Amino acid sequence: MSSNKQTIRRYVAGRVPHYAGNASSDEEEVEQFTTKDIDIDRKLTLEKAPVNKVRGPNRTVESEEDEEDEVEHRHAAILQRRRAQEETELLANEDSDDEMKDDDDEDDSEDEDDSDEEDDDEYTDDEDDTGPQLKPVFVPKKHREQKIEVNIESTKEIEKKSRDERRKEALRIIEEETKRELLDSEKKEEEQLNEDMLACNDEDDDEELEYESWKVRELKRIKRTKEESEAEMKEKAEIERLRSLTEEERLEELKKRPKIITNKAAKGKYKYLQKYYHRGAFYMDQEETILKRNYAEPTLEDQFDKTILPKIMQVKNFGRSGRTKYTHLVDQDTTAFDSPWATENAQTSKFHNTAGGMKQCFDRPTKKRK
Repeated sequence: MSSNKQTIRRYVAGRVPHYAGNASSDEEEVEQFTTKDIDIDRKLTLEKAPVNKVRGPNRTVESEEDEEDEVEHRHAAILQRRRAQEETELLANEDSDDEMKDDDDEDDSEDEDDSDEEDDDEYTDDEDDTGPQLKPVFVPKKHREQKIEVNIESTKEIEKKSRDERRKEALRIIEEETKRELLDSEKKEEEQLNEDMLACNDEDDDEELEYESWKVRELKRIKRTKEESEAEMKEKAEIERLRSLTEEERLEELKKRPKIITNKAAKGKYKYLQKYYHRGAFYMDQEETILKRNYAEPTLEDQFDKTILPKIMQVKNFGRSGRTKYTHLVDQDTTAFDSPWATENAQTSKFHNTAGGMKQCFDRPTKKRK
């Protein structure tokens, strides 16, 4: 019996396996290129090997196959790098063609700027591709957190520094403004004092003239005080006279001599839902322009026409906490029927009869109790 020796074909990186019969032409070219390189490397190694070196017993066929595998692996890596470089160059050429087509539609000046930028980008890309690639270094989590904390602290310090600078600038501006105001006020006071000093004449130029002017001032003061006292006495006498009259006589007197108001303002017409401002009740006898203004003139939001608003918005302070429930109380029945004062019984009727201000009596009150 004779046993046929079976040869096991190993898989070598970069070489097309024997079972891949329908490989493409590129793969066949690569295989031919690699086999040629292997033959050349083998010849070179045989030529460089010393003649007097004796091969040991452990120098077997497997070591030679390992060397062949290393050579093939090296050449495959070279081919892969060449292929990647060709692909990058093709992509760069396509991108440059597309950019040239887009740039033809723009102005000449923009074309020149864009071409310069594209050239710079291409040069930088080529330099990045051909330059050495750094090895990625793993950073532990605690070191990352420390770096983040350092960045946060640095930003906080920068913000704090900027805030302090802004605060100092604001304080400086305020100080300059206050100093300027103080200087202005002092200057005005000095000017006023100078004017008063010039107006004040303390020289005894003409004593007789000074005496005559004082006499006139004194007579005017005496006359003014006398008129004020007489007007006060007349007013008191008029009040006592009106108090002594009956109701009918007093009404007749007021009709004959109505009170004349010199600073009476014209009563204007109020708009729909306009806010009412009271003119005041005190010091109305003084002649001031502020008392003669038209207080019925609309202001702020009262200037708009509120009749065009929806019915639900025609209330005071709409949308606020103090808004009113009704537009007017004329057409609303606000009686609380669950109130004890609204129920009709003997206690409530007695209260309404005896309560103050509930009697229909319009006679003049007297000291004697009826």
